[in-house]
Amino acid sequence: MSPNLIGSLIWLLFIFLSVFSHMIIKSLTGEVDFIITLFARFVYSLPILFILALIARKMLFLQINNWSNIFIRSLFGFVTMIMVFSSLQLIPIGLTTALAQSSAIYVTLLSPLFLGEKIGVVRWTAVIIGLIGVFLMINPIGIIKETSELSTLGLLLAFSSAITHAGLALILRKIGKTEHPASTALIHNFITSIIIIIAMIFFGTKFYGTIGKYGSEILITPNSIFYSLIFLGFVGSFVQYLMAQSYKYAEATILVTLRYLAIPIATVFGYLIWNEIPTFNQIIGGLIVIGSCLLITYREIKKNNN
Repeated sequence: MSPNLIGSLIWLLFIFLSVFSHMIIKSLTGEVDFIITLFARFVYSLPILFILALIARKMLFLQINNWSNIFIRSLFGFVTMIMVFSSLQLIPIGLTTALAQSSAIYVTLLSPLFLGEKIGVVRWTAVIIGLIGVFLMINPIGIIKETSELSTLGLLLAFSSAITHAGLALILRKIGKTEHPASTALIHNFITSIIIIIAMIFFGTKFYGTIGKYGSEILITPNSIFYSLIFLGFVGSFVQYLMAQSYKYAEATILVTLRYLAIPIATVFGYLIWNEIPTFNQIIGGLIVIGSCLLITYREIKKNNN
């Protein structure tokens, strides 16, 4: 098989596991406090990430060239994940995924400011069209008129996660040139785990997010929920690993195009499991966002080839 095909297959597995981890998080809503879900996602992923980093880099698994970039990456990654996880508890999983995938629009908007890149007419057109798609999915007029059945907070969190994910993408461009992905993934999860543990010690587990039946006691009481939390961390660790591995084989432009498969996959599972039926506006808006992001990707490919 060609390297691009191998990388694409790894990326497809990454997409499926990413959606699957979101499904686990959504299913845990009301069962455990939201902070416990965050705790499991980061802390229980550490053993696998540690092993993978050790295998990849031996005794250099903690070597970092620019620690300030790593801390910025951890900040953007943590905030993005909090908002995505929170929105999953409030709005349909397909809508959360679609809004989160619109981050390419905001990467384009922020590129001139942070990377000094010039945006041509075609990409500006794609950005404007993409924003129209986001507008249709969020339906702010319905929120103002109070005719929307969707959670305003959930929509705001999903929308904001796309913006912070754009910031994460920009910092990852810099980090990718100087740091090993296995080390950055391990350190990011370790830093975030420490933050969550400190927050739990000082504030408990009910100060943010949806409150569930179980709090911190679930961490020392083996039952089906506890094992789901461990499984979430296990899946989360491979999500990060597969994402990094796919870029070792396939061209980034191919993988970016495939990422939008997450939207229909999440939408189908949302319908089958939670009976979440997207509205006409959400379907049209999602298609517009996918189209605009693919146009942005096409222009990136053309620019790089030139």
